[in-house]
Amino acid sequence: MKKVNKKRMNLTLTVLMAMSMLITACGGNNGNNVNSEANANAGNTGKTTAAEEKLKITMWSQFADPNSKDGGFVGFYKALEATKAKFPNVEIEHVGVGGESYKTKVKAASAANELPDIFYTWGGGFSEPFIAGNRILSIDDLAKDGTLDQIVPGTTDNFVFDSKLYGLPINIATAQMYVNKELFEQAGAKIPETWDELVAAIEALKAKGIQPIALGAKDRWPAMQWNAILAIRMAGVDAVNAALTKTGSFDTPEFTEAAAKYKQLIDADSFGKHFVGTSYDDATNMFLSGKAAMMFMGAWVNGQIEDDNSLVKGKVVPIKFPTIPGGKGNADEWFGGSGETFVLNADLKNKERIWEVYKFFIETMSKEVFLAGSGSSAWKVDVGDTSQMNPLALQIGELSSSATGFSYWWDQMLNGNDTESMFGSLMKFVAGKTTAEDYTKELQSKVNQGQ
Repeated sequence: MKKVNKKRMNLTLTVLMAMSMLITACGGNNGNNVNSEANANAGNTGKTTAAEEKLKITMWSQFADPNSKDGGFVGFYKALEATKAKFPNVEIEHVGVGGESYKTKVKAASAANELPDIFYTWGGGFSEPFIAGNRILSIDDLAKDGTLDQIVPGTTDNFVFDSKLYGLPINIATAQMYVNKELFEQAGAKIPETWDELVAAIEALKAKGIQPIALGAKDRWPAMQWNAILAIRMAGVDAVNAALTKTGSFDTPEFTEAAAKYKQLIDADSFGKHFVGTSYDDATNMFLSGKAAMMFMGAWVNGQIEDDNSLVKGKVVPIKFPTIPGGKGNADEWFGGSGETFVLNADLKNKERIWEVYKFFIETMSKEVFLAGSGSSAWKVDVGDTSQMNPLALQIGELSSSATGFSYWWDQMLNGNDTESMFGSLMKFVAGKTTAEDYTKELQSKVNQGQ
């Protein structure tokens, strides 16, 4: 199946408009636990026929912990409660499964044709097999009610396949470097803007017995994030996006140099000696407890960092990832974009009624996720009073307001088999089993060319 070409510049420009609007208004985990509000497995088959009758909707998500401080979780549960209040005759049975277990669950359910009415997914390659298998409903006809006029242009690109729309966007996510100012001051290190300054800061921090960077490579995707941002800095977002969509190559001098820079950090113990066996949760807790000076991560950690019980509250600032001399990318090219959504089961009967519930839920979640400090809203919504909003989210909005390009999460842009091939090659590389040159050649042969 051919995916629609990603309108990156269109998204960039419209993101800037959204950021500007939201910032102006401000003037005034994925653990592997399971949360189930009901035991629900199969989709809605049309048990109700009249709008005034009770309607049961089954929903699956990756938001397993109602008590999580993660902005995505906070936004999801607030939107869920608001939706239940808005539609009192609708019963929503939610099942939350965290981490990689969620992906396993939805893939198995798709194979058995037992997906729920509404389920969480990602755009790009992850959703492509579901669409090819006729498991997800195209919403083009339903969205003719004017819904798309309420959405920031360009944010639906990752949910379009063969010119058909399958999901509405939740937010615009970015990954950035988080810096513990207090630890930097203890080490006498400068907050880095360039690669050389980053290397110097790492050495200064190590000299004071401070772990420079928290990284939980055991879960694979955090290790991928570092490869991605280094590739963006060396090759530029256009080249990275081309490689991910198989219109370009991973086997280039720029991708190889990005991998070499990654190995330089690994060899310098920038991530500690045991980062390959460290989980995302453990690495995040290391940063939150003030035991690591930096972390490159998505904005979903903003809520945890600024939580009242956080040991690093008020001590952390987000920064653009440092530039690399000779690289084709620049500081205003970002790892991120809009790629998370909920979709509708292709076998729905009460499509029109469930559509009303669905779009209200997505729009509300977009607003609540923004207010919780996790990315920017992909909807043109009135977010209300933001004077007490997470300061990190506001700072990130200002930093990214000058963005010139975005490249989304690799594990979501690639399809299932290619994603696993990428992770396999990546983990061999970070474990020191392959060279930078062999790694990028393997990415090209196994991921891009499917050999």
